[in-house]
Amino acid sequence: MDTSIPPLAALKQEGKMLIGGYKMIDRGFAIEVEEYEAGWSFLLQGDDADHFRSAWELAKEYGSSFGEFLKDHEYTTLFQ
Repeated sequence: MDTSIPPLAALKQEGKMLIGGYKMIDRGFAIEVEEYEAGWSFLLQGDDADHFRSAWELAKEYGSSFGEFLKDHEYTTLFQ
């Protein structure tokens, strides 16, 4: 089993981002967010994914971390 972490550029090409303790995969039609340590994740599709994407872009402009963004918008309640 390969446990190495791929370079950030390779992850971005695949639509994946490592942000703090989280991994976000943007599939275009859906977004999956995984919390690394616990392995918990959630998946948003369609309009929910579009709203998440837009809200995260706005939060980044204001300097929010990804973890703060998830907590502020209550996305942490979706982790299972």
